Amino acid sequence: MPLFFINSALILIGFLGLFVISIMLFSYRSNIFVNIYLVIIFSICSIRNIIIGLLAFTNSGSILNSKLIAPIFLIAVPSLFLYFKSLVKDYEHVHKKDLIHFIYPVMNLVLNLVQKYVPILENEFIEDIRFISLIVFFLFYLMLSFNVLYKNLWNESLKKSIAIAHYLLIRNWTVFMFVIATFLVFRVLFSLYSEKLLDELFRAHNYSVLVIMPWLLLYGKILINPEILHGYPKLKKRLIKIENNINFTDHVWVFDLKDISNPQDKILSDSIEERVVPYITEIENFVEKENPFRTPKFSFADFARAIHIPTSHMYYIFKYHAIVTFSEYINYCRIKDALKLINDGDLNTLTLEGLASKVGFSSYNSFLTAFKEQTNQSPKDYLSSRSNMAPLNINLAFK
Repeated sequence: MPLFFINSALILIGFLGLFVISIMLFSYRSNIFVNIYLVIIFSICSIRNIIIGLLAFTNSGSILNSKLIAPIFLIAVPSLFLYFKSLVKDYEHVHKKDLIHFIYPVMNLVLNLVQKYVPILENEFIEDIRFISLIVFFLFYLMLSFNVLYKNLWNESLKKSIAIAHYLLIRNWTVFMFVIATFLVFRVLFSLYSEKLLDELFRAHNYSVLVIMPWLLLYGKILINPEILHGYPKLKKRLIKIENNINFTDHVWVFDLKDISNPQDKILSDSIEERVVPYITEIENFVEKENPFRTPKFSFADFARAIHIPTSHMYYIFKYHAIVTFSEYINYCRIKDALKLINDGDLNTLTLEGLASKVGFSSYNSFLTAFKEQTNQSPKDYLSSRSNMAPLNINLAFK
């Protein structure tokens, strides 16, 4: 009877994992930070748990128990390292050079296939080498994972972290996942050792009862804190709630939703409204740090792509939550940039024409017009009165 409950629990844990995967994939269109390696890990391990659970109710000679597919679970091991690496390095795409990490799992699959047709290769010496290599493989990638996390995340000074709450959230998540992964790795190694003693096929199926609680804790944490999977928009929103400290250009953005008459915008608002604050935070932070509008031809599409916000969402933000158009916002940011450069002493080496070009204006006349609109002064008037005033805090004056 206990075996029945254990196998049933494994099956349920497997389906819970598939449910978590469905959440990740369902949110993909609004979450470009969905990590392919995390999907691979959860997919392989969830299906594996279901298979192990089903083996008790099926013929042991079935395809589920086949030697040919047994090593597939090894793909999850380098995927864990690559997940941690992509997380701390903020990778958005799969790098082709990372495919080298999957050579060993593929070699195990090929060896099993060859042994089926060349029985002489299925001998004790080769299996001993396989066993030793499996131990090295698991421990090697566990060490790699620890190394990339420790050097790039865990050992990072809080003072160097741009967003301390973000840093703490990601650090705590990686510590939690690494601890779970370490336990699961040693469970696999112990299982492989027991299978070797019993002269069984290396499948790491023994003591599978030990995986139920770790996977339950892992999936439970994700379901309780789904912002871990939803990328920066929802993460930013959670951080803002934690810090309760929003520093926006308040005269640019409005947070009271205007009347929406467009049917498509009404549909879009259901998924965007809860992300308005984190989206605007992302916009403000990016402009402050990168000064993107110093590039004269930096387009709306370039802006959305650089911040990783869907273009349709960016249109919505400027249509319903900004008092200015995008072109007006560009001029505002450029003049704000120019005033900062003036106050920092850049005019000691630049002319006003050079300053206009540096902040992104195509001509001095367009710079002069925008400067007057936003400060009610010409650049020369501002400079002449600057010695008797504090640096100007500009407000938009667009009609």
